[in-house]
Amino acid sequence: MYPHCTKIILGFVSVCCIFQHVIETVSGQILSCDGDDPCRCTFSDGSGVLDISSVGNRDGTPRFPDALSYDGATYAFNPCFAFSLSGCSKAAICQKDFSGSFNRLASQKSVYWTFNGFYPVLTYSNTDGKKTEVSMICDPSFGIPQLDVFGEITPNVLSMNLWSNCACPNTCERVGPSGSGSEEGLTTGSILLIVFFTLLAVYVIGGMAFNYNKQREMNKSVLPNVSFWAALPGLIKDGFIFTIVKVRGRESGTYTSTLPANSETSLIHGK
Repeated sequence: MYPHCTKIILGFVSVCCIFQHVIETVSGQILSCDGDDPCRCTFSDGSGVLDISSVGNRDGTPRFPDALSYDGATYAFNPCFAFSLSGCSKAAICQKDFSGSFNRLASQKSVYWTFNGFYPVLTYSNTDGKKTEVSMICDPSFGIPQLDVFGEITPNVLSMNLWSNCACPNTCERVGPSGSGSEEGLTTGSILLIVFFTLLAVYVIGGMAFNYNKQREMNKSVLPNVSFWAALPGLIKDGFIFTIVKVRGRESGTYTSTLPANSETSLIHGK
């Protein structure tokens, strides 16, 4: 009985939305909320900016980890920032399956803002071809946000309502990501590249400064270990040739290094 009542209420709200949309169209005053990211949108009438960045958890966990839908399904949702939970990684919305694990429905990258005539709507494109609509209900009394999940009232559309004072324009300040759940930031490869080039710069600049202070001459000899770097291509070539000879089993014949005769002495002394 309770789900049927919910459907009746939602149907009434939908009729009201359509009615208001018709009135606004006739009057030429159609309101919209134009979003630039998953965290905020700007009202077209100049009333301000809606910012929900402070509603979402920033530590990689969902703000709403066990949101029970009216149709019996369980969802996890975190506004604005990505989270990971029980096999569901870098997600905005996850659904719990029968085994207790969560499956990702949508990410923070698959989102856009719309306006239903009453409220701004955060719309996610789900991985299964469906979509999730989260209506932002402005209520100053909800300092602690509340999430209502209605389920798929409309086929292929998961409907939610987020009640929060942050859904009101110019109420909550913008905050940035600070946890491992953020999809932005440096990857491991980026960090390694930064470390590599930093050490390389220290090695070259520091070596040149040391050699110049020692020799008091500015030429190629101030480069650190210049003899080694000059001989490196020959060393690599010799290594390839030696390996190929061994692999092919050509042990007969004489192997001749391509390095100059004095290279070994130079490399030992680091010149």
